[in-house]
Amino acid sequence: MNAMSSALDDTLLAISDPTRRRILEILLAGEMSAAEIAAAVGFEQDVLAKHLIILEAAGLIARRRQDGKELVTADPAPLEIAAEWIDTNRELWAMRSQMQELSPDGGSSEQS
Repeated sequence: MNAMSSALDDTLLAISDPTRRRILEILLAGEMSAAEIAAAVGFEQDVLAKHLIILEAAGLIARRRQDGKELVTADPAPLEIAAEWIDTNRELWAMRSQMQELSPDGGSSEQS
């Protein structure tokens, strides 16, 4: 597996969970403490920590400590890799669909 595929896999895994998507949406407002995020999603910090680990592994967030607080910032750059993959494959799927519609049998693989 190459690095791009691994990064894509990590990103798609991270955003596959609605809670993690919600965390990213919350962080669009800017840097927040882990306690603020936990309150916003209604989780205890230990449960939130598990989600943050996955988001951080995918490169979607960065964490730092300041004055005894854990601060979290979103980094949307890995989403660009996922968006590029989706866009490329959407174009390929659309072309394949158009080719099937133009085929003499109308895209049907069944024989009459």
